[in-house]
Amino acid sequence: MMIEDEELRLLFKTSSSEHLQKLESELMILEKNPQDTKALEEFLREAHTLKGDSRMLGLDEIEMLVHQLEDCVEGIKAGHSEVTPELCDRLYQGIDAINRLSYEAITGELANIDTAGVLSALMDFSGNFPAESEASLFDDDDDFFGSQSSQSNSEQFATDLTDLFEDESSVPTRAIPEPTQPVATPVINQDYQIDTIRVEPQKLDTLMTQASELGVTRLRISQQMTEIEQISALWSEWVKQDTSIVTEIEQTLNPELFQPLKQFLNNTEQRVNYLGGLINNLRTRANEDGASLEIISDRLESGINGLRQLPLATVFNIYPRMVRDLSRQLGKEIELIIEGGDTKADKRILEEIKDPLLHLIRNAIDHGIETPAERIAQGKAKTATLTLRGYQMGSSIGIDISDDGRGLDIKSICNTAIRRKVCTEAELATMSESEIQSLIFASGFSTRTEITELSGRGVGLDVVRANVERLKGAIQVTSVAGNGCKFQVRLNTSLATTKVLIVEISQTRYALPLEFIQTMITISPQDIYEIEGNPTITFEEQPLSIKRLDSLLQLSTPADFRRRNYFSCIVLQVGKDLFGVIVDDLVDQQDVVLKPQSKLLKRIPNITGATILGNGSVCMILNPVDLLHSLRKGSWHVAPSVASSNNKNRLLLVEDSIIIRTQMQRLLKGANYEVTIAENGLLGLQQVQTQEFEIVLSDVEMPQMSGLEMTAQIRQNSKYDRLPIVLITTLASPEDKQRGLEAGANAYLTKGDFNQQLLLETLAQLIHTHH
Repeated sequence: MMIEDEELRLLFKTSSSEHLQKLESELMILEKNPQDTKALEEFLREAHTLKGDSRMLGLDEIEMLVHQLEDCVEGIKAGHSEVTPELCDRLYQGIDAINRLSYEAITGELANIDTAGVLSALMDFSGNFPAESEASLFDDDDDFFGSQSSQSNSEQFATDLTDLFEDESSVPTRAIPEPTQPVATPVINQDYQIDTIRVEPQKLDTLMTQASELGVTRLRISQQMTEIEQISALWSEWVKQDTSIVTEIEQTLNPELFQPLKQFLNNTEQRVNYLGGLINNLRTRANEDGASLEIISDRLESGINGLRQLPLATVFNIYPRMVRDLSRQLGKEIELIIEGGDTKADKRILEEIKDPLLHLIRNAIDHGIETPAERIAQGKAKTATLTLRGYQMGSSIGIDISDDGRGLDIKSICNTAIRRKVCTEAELATMSESEIQSLIFASGFSTRTEITELSGRGVGLDVVRANVERLKGAIQVTSVAGNGCKFQVRLNTSLATTKVLIVEISQTRYALPLEFIQTMITISPQDIYEIEGNPTITFEEQPLSIKRLDSLLQLSTPADFRRRNYFSCIVLQVGKDLFGVIVDDLVDQQDVVLKPQSKLLKRIPNITGATILGNGSVCMILNPVDLLHSLRKGSWHVAPSVASSNNKNRLLLVEDSIIIRTQMQRLLKGANYEVTIAENGLLGLQQVQTQEFEIVLSDVEMPQMSGLEMTAQIRQNSKYDRLPIVLITTLASPEDKQRGLEAGANAYLTKGDFNQQLLLETLAQLIHTHH
């Protein structure tokens, strides 16, 4: 049977290979040293994890074989049997059979394994010491993950799965003999190669930062080249016997460089030959070094960016099953259309944008799309269309979520804005329809008077906007009453660097993101007129509001501003809105490293972050969306931080199996938990000590530190007395449960006797009780 879910199939390919390799290596150690208890425990731990993975994926044959491996080794641990060559032969046969069955699960190619024969041989050696019987976690009548089971899982990730093995010689080739035959000698694959490397995301983040800093170094070298050019110009004057230039050279050059020149001051020919050669050599080497550094840094940054780039389909393919289930739940008929899934963006962006897109889609289903009866009464098609589209926009990506539902109700938005004191009637009277529609992103804004199970819970579009802006992006909404609504999200493809235009205002430099700049124009004082007291120019035959950048930033305007004959004006576009900002000078266009604001500071209007320029000075990067709000006088509303407004419960999931960890994380995130991962008890303990959680959910059998040991360590600190801890494991005996409760767990759930709803209800009840 082949694993249908692409993401889980790829994860199982990697994890099963690691587990089987570890089982074989530990068995080899155990065969040579039967008294090595560490190797015995490691063997059991790896088998336990592989068995859990197989059960979760419905790989029954693999689960049975691993179970019998455990029985055999448990007999050794209990002293009921000994490590003999015959027993090791059968254990190796079992590992080989599992290897071939795993290959079948990954590729779909039949393994042709006599599973019953191998199982019978293992049972002969396990004798009468079977492990405690465990009900399957994923029986058809007791599906822990419910509709999210692996065989019908619609949350498939569109990861391109390359050929797992190039030819048949790459297939695991160890023969599986009949139980009565001697073990065959394994065939070693001479073409073996490692086709994947697992890299911690933190290491990639560090490399990305270093590569970006290399770009800053390149800018500094460019700055030095400018200084060399200035020295060269001074040298040209010196050759013309301008003695005043000699003094300038002495002040410009390092004293150590100038000292040898004194002997040449009275000899023009020697002076020309020596200093000229020195400058030309320095300029040549600096040019070569700068060009080489530019090539290296560009290749390094591009290569690392490529490692982190994933298609939008990685996120998009999560939603079809959700749309289907929610539409059935609400009695609506919806067709989800996905376009542009091959557009690529940084891995972290995909991770962070998933929840905002999820909220927008659920919002469209709940608020925007009508029931079939309502649509037919309005003359629309019975089935609504919901479109999720990704596309490239220069150095940025766009994501549109649009529907053909009822659209935004302007009157309802205005009434809600007044009732919730978002703005006054006078302010609404001066706003355009687009500005009024944007009020739905204001803090606490909602036209619903009741909380629904689907899109209420106190989390509104203000949080969506906050999350998008945290990714250095922007979100806009457009709607036509009765004909649907469209949300447009714009994001950089990378979070590390961004293309900006450096401008100068009041002798201070600022950066504007290039993707918001439509054009740059020069205007004169005669081009400026006023509309309702606002400075305006005519741009492309339409009035365009303009303002000095220092005025938008609430800085002082220089006294000589009015006396200038022309101004540099940058036309910015935010969604469909255009406006102009006047600056003193346009300095340069650069790729800069984006330094986020300190977590000690609240969100600062008009500022996205900061960067360091080539001359070492700090330059603030401006937020065009905020500048538009500032231009509109009083329509600026500070979005709350995610930490203060998002009511998700923070949960720590401690699980060593990547397969179970991935599926469990899907379930918990779908239940509105903010999930942090730890791969063993030791890492889980460190997470508890450094972060705050509402609840901890942990496996028991794990390397380095078990769930029982971690729980006991947490309970030793009175600070965590009220932290709920839930243990979930296949160890189902009364003694196991007693050990869990004695360690300090609030609940001990066995994977064979409960379902998804029981887990979620247990978590919710414990969080409520302890808070």
